[in-house]
Amino acid sequence: MKIIKHPKKKKLKGCVVALGTFDGVHRGHKQVIKAAVEYAGKIKAASLAITFAPHPQQFIVPQRGLKLLTALEEREKFFCDLGVDGVIVIRFNGKMQKLSYEAFVKKYLADKLGVRKVFVGYDYAFGKGREGSVSQLENLGKKYGFEVGVVPAISCAGHPIKSSAIRSLLASGHFNQALRRLGHEYLISGKVVKGAGRGRQLGFPTANLEVDQHKLIPSHGVYAGYIGQDKCVVNIGARPTFGAGKTLVEVHIIGANKNIRGKRLKVGLVRRLRDELQFTDVQKLKERISKDIVRAKALLS
Repeated sequence: MKIIKHPKKKKLKGCVVALGTFDGVHRGHKQVIKAAVEYAGKIKAASLAITFAPHPQQFIVPQRGLKLLTALEEREKFFCDLGVDGVIVIRFNGKMQKLSYEAFVKKYLADKLGVRKVFVGYDYAFGKGREGSVSQLENLGKKYGFEVGVVPAISCAGHPIKSSAIRSLLASGHFNQALRRLGHEYLISGKVVKGAGRGRQLGFPTANLEVDQHKLIPSHGVYAGYIGQDKCVVNIGARPTFGAGKTLVEVHIIGANKNIRGKRLKVGLVRRLRDELQFTDVQKLKERISKDIVRAKALLS
C-alpha cells in the first residue's frame, strides 16, 4: 500500500474512502469520490481515494492488451482536483489476485485504515474472482464497524457510464461522445522525442510525443486541446500523405516556438476536429493544417 498524498493535519485512521480502480475518473467515478469528500468534511475526517496499479485486468488477462484511459499520475491529478486529502495505491499482484473479498476488507479497510465509511459505485465487485459484491461489502461493514455508501449509476444517452464503453468510443472515433461521459478533457502525456522534422518543413513545427504503451490513444484524426494555457492542435495518425505507417502523436503549439525537446508534455484534448486524411500534394496538406489551426483557435477561445 503506497500513500501518494498524505492528508495534512488529519489522521488516516477513521478515514472516509472512495474505493475503486477508477480508470478514466469519469462522471460516475466523480460522484463516488465527491460523496466521500463531502461526507468526510461533515465528520471532519480524512478523505481518501483508493485505486489499484496495475489495473487488475492488465495483471489477470494481459493477453487482452487493455489500454488505460488514465495513467496513475493522471488519476492522481483528477482525484486531487476533486478534493481528496490522500490517494492510496494498492499494488495488484499475485497475492492480491488470490485475496478473498473479506480478507481484503479486514486487511486494508478495517485493520490498516479503520475506515468510518466506504463509498463505492452501484456495480462494484472486488476480491478473488470478483466474488465480493456491494451487498457483501455492506454485510462486512456491519461486522467490522463501518458504513457503506452506494452511489447509483450516472447515465448518458440512456446507458450507464462505464470505462469500457468510453474506451470503445475513443477507439472508434466517437471522441466527443466519450468526453461527455468523462466530464473532462482527455489527457495524453509523453516525452518529446526527435521526429522527422516534417512539421517544421511545412511551417508548422510539431513535438512528437512518446506515449506509454498502456495508454489508450484515440482513433486517428486531428484534435484541438491545451498544454497548460497554450492552445494546440494534435495529429494522431500514420501521416498517409508521406507514406508513413507508425501511429504518431504530433503536437503543434499554436503561436509558440518553444524549445521543448526532451521535456514531458501533458496534453488535454477537448475536441476532435476531423478524420485523418491523405492529400495528393503537400500544398493541400498545408492549406488544411492552416484551416485546422483557425478552427482550433475559434473553438478554444
